Amino acid sequence: MRVASIKPNELALVDGEELVLIGDLLAQRGILSQRSSMVDLIAQYDSVKNVLGSAVSTAKRIRLDPDLLKPPVRPSKIWAAAFNYKRGTSDIKEAAGRGETLKFTPEQALEMIFLKPPSAVIGPGQTILIPKGERVVYPELELCVVIGKEARNIAKDNALDYVFGYTVMLDMTARGPNPPGTGVGSCRSVRKGFETFAPIGPWITTRDEIPAPHRLTMNLWIDGELRQSANTSGMINGVAELVSFLSEVTTLLPGDLISTGNPDSPAFQRKLVAGEELKAEIENIGAMNLFVGNA
Repeated sequence: MRVASIKPNELALVDGEELVLIGDLLAQRGILSQRSSMVDLIAQYDSVKNVLGSAVSTAKRIRLDPDLLKPPVRPSKIWAAAFNYKRGTSDIKEAAGRGETLKFTPEQALEMIFLKPPSAVIGPGQTILIPKGERVVYPELELCVVIGKEARNIAKDNALDYVFGYTVMLDMTARGPNPPGTGVGSCRSVRKGFETFAPIGPWITTRDEIPAPHRLTMNLWIDGELRQSANTSGMINGVAELVSFLSEVTTLLPGDLISTGNPDSPAFQRKLVAGEELKAEIENIGAMNLFVGNA
């Protein structure tokens, strides 16, 4: 099932080339309150999902227009993995990512996870803003996990039970303005925390539709040129490991996001220029277009 947030304030199922409007319908049936958010739907999904089948056949339908799509969810927090792909190649056709082979243990990689602010979230068709100053901005395409239930101290073997679904994220990064070799640099939460630096979308695909999240092809195009192509099979820590570990750090809430890491090192990334258009796609989830502008 693919679930979208659409303008101005509706929830919808994506059915082929149509949007099935379910928010008002569920409110009329007393299942959700009027103008419920995606977080509300996720939190009550176990009691709602059996009703959604009938909603597909009775609810109002409209044409799937990408301009109607909003960020699928507004999370309370965004965790993002660093150094989570094996790498070791310079060939874009290799699944594990480009760059030097990482020498971190899986446990060390977990300790380098960082936070991105929820205020950085934007949705499909919106504009990524290059911050003012001497900053170079790169896009990093990543599989993003959407939490479905409150999770605290969850064992790895049970971790996937707490996943609602998956979406596409670009973990945007700004480097500079301090020149290389000065020994001065910003932390990841600053480099990756600017406004518009967490594009997500185009919708959420529920966990049952993606039984193998570690075998998904990811592609990123900049102005029609393929700039990133990898497979989630290259991850060092998988979805279960990330969810379990982070549930030991903090309580994960419905709608929270975990971005699972970028395959390519900075040496294989290209800086963005205002006026460019990006297309980010992950197999079995979907694709979204984004634009680049100056702040």
